Amino acid sequence: MNMVLLKKVEELTLYLIEKDRQLADQQKINQVVKQQSDLLKSQQKQIDELKKSLDNLNHKTHN
Repeated sequence: MNMVLLKKVEELTLYLIEKDRQLADQQKINQVVKQQSDLLKSQQKQIDELKKSLDNLNHKTHN
């Protein structure tokens, strides 16, 4: 009986170690995705500002 319990504890311990590793990997991926999202937001803001500037220039040249 004790050997069965010991084996089960060992299996569960290894399972938890693997899940912890998977969680750490997922957190790293999430961090990269957040950085990419922040970069895309910044780039979109720059694009919007450039479009606005271009629209203003076009408006001035047509007046």
